[in-house]
Amino acid sequence: MTGILLLLVGSATRFLLSPLWFFLACTPFYIAFTVLRKRFDYRVLVLAPFVPIVAEIIAIFSGNFRAGFLFGDVICIITVLLGMGDERPKEKMTRELGLSGPINRRRVSSVFYTFGRVAQIEKVNMSQSYSIVHENAFHFTVDVPGTGRVKMTVPLEEIEEVSVHMSMSPGELYLPSLRDMFLPAKKIKMIGKPKIKDYFLLVKTSEDTYSFYEEPSTVLRIQEEIEEAKKKISVT
Repeated sequence: MTGILLLLVGSATRFLLSPLWFFLACTPFYIAFTVLRKRFDYRVLVLAPFVPIVAEIIAIFSGNFRAGFLFGDVICIITVLLGMGDERPKEKMTRELGLSGPINRRRVSSVFYTFGRVAQIEKVNMSQSYSIVHENAFHFTVDVPGTGRVKMTVPLEEIEEVSVHMSMSPGELYLPSLRDMFLPAKKIKMIGKPKIKDYFLLVKTSEDTYSFYEEPSTVLRIQEEIEEAKKKISVT
């Protein structure tokens, strides 16, 4: 309900304000919607980009169309589409597991994956992956060339080790420049740091080893979820 309210109030300003004030008033509502997107039903996320379009169609039929409003509409649409980029594969994964709703979608973690053990992240090519612990198994996706994203399942009973490892990578001290305000900073991790610490989640079975990279809080949370699920299995 909150998500729908944010969208409707934001787009309603289109009929009350001038194009400039509409842009200044509507954009914060859509940014707030994007920030809070994990709390909303996926159907609301799908409908969000169409709300500004519907508002413009109503404006055309009511004789209130002005080209100046289109800039604000485009910015709002782009904002929600960028937010949906990470939610779409999470929703797909939950549906494949027979789950639904924003609560289960929030259980899916966005990480980077590679096969084997990693010494330094700069030396490997990691791909985007989504993972979740469900029904006594650790599920995660891998990108297979020519096939696309494929879901893999590792039963918790087969996991022999789950741990978090830290690697230290030396690098030249990087200071931010004016360019970084307008273009992505390729060395953003090295700003003000002569050495970089990377944290990897290591999931090891008798046959394979899988490495996942993300912020420490994320990999530690996944480790805790796997360990707690394994304890429940051992108790039962």
